Amino acid sequence: MDQMLGNYYGIALYIISPLQAAQDTGLEVNFALSTNISTKSTEDFNNAVAAANASDVVIYMGGIDNTLEEEALDRESLTWPGNQLDLIVELETMGKPVVVLQIGGGQVDSSTLKNNPNISALVWGGYPGQAGGAAIFDILTGKRAPAGRLVSTQYPSDFVDSFNQTIMTCALTTAIVVLSRPIYVYPFGAGEIYPNFSLAIGATPTITTWDIINVTSQAHPEYNHIDMVPFLNQTFAIINTGSVTSDYSAMLFANTTNAGPGSYPNKWLVGFDRLPIIAPGETKSMTIPVPIGTLASFDDMGNIVLYPGTYDLALNNERSVVIPVTFTGLAVTLSVWPQDAS
Repeated sequence: MDQMLGNYYGIALYIISPLQAAQDTGLEVNFALSTNISTKSTEDFNNAVAAANASDVVIYMGGIDNTLEEEALDRESLTWPGNQLDLIVELETMGKPVVVLQIGGGQVDSSTLKNNPNISALVWGGYPGQAGGAAIFDILTGKRAPAGRLVSTQYPSDFVDSFNQTIMTCALTTAIVVLSRPIYVYPFGAGEIYPNFSLAIGATPTITTWDIINVTSQAHPEYNHIDMVPFLNQTFAIINTGSVTSDYSAMLFANTTNAGPGSYPNKWLVGFDRLPIIAPGETKSMTIPVPIGTLASFDDMGNIVLYPGTYDLALNNERSVVIPVTFTGLAVTLSVWPQDAS
């Protein structure tokens, strides 16, 4: 239960464990502690198998904890520690729905689970806090719909050995060649939601092209720096076309292939928002401001520069809605490194 809090927390008035939350649902719960985070022994696997045999749905709860990762303690591997995957294999061959809950602040390589048709669901719970058990079972029982997005990228375990991690250029060309496949298991921003949503541009922007000089020379009394000023407040219509009430999380990404010097990122985050409690058939409006500086990039001297060119603003990894944006004119330096005293 202590591990639910991670390693940055205040004094918890109570802790609701997943086991307590499961029992609080009123369902019949068969529990077995059959392995620990880093255990190699399989002597208690039979306890898990017996509990699974007596159940209709199997929920495996494991992952990583502060014995493997915390301040001043870095993990040396991205694999699931101990024999946890071995136990999950035994459980998933029983022909019952299997849910795998991964606890821990960082990610582990779940590619074998992702590609296993016998694994019904994979839930990342992070360090869920004092009411984490209740939150987890609200999701698993359908009381609440999951609407989160993955806050970090999950890489395959061999990714860490595919390039020299002491080189700080962030250039991964060599790694991509060595791996010869996608360099992630789940990308930043991944996430499933119970209902289906239909998305559309709520209000078509009247301007799709901006002159850089006009944008960067405007007065901005409400903002300390020009790069913080939104040049666009993009509105989206979010329609719940499913049968389950749900929140909706949105992440707005940008990408370009011609703005500024080469070596363009695949995409980068420029804004995000979350709408609560959208009922089936209901439409809600979401507006995401796009500050000028979010489309700028750094030059070789560390200066923040807004370059002319075309950009796409795309909603979520699925690119559900794509909005073209064009900046014209000459490049403008928004901020000089070191930061000006003014």
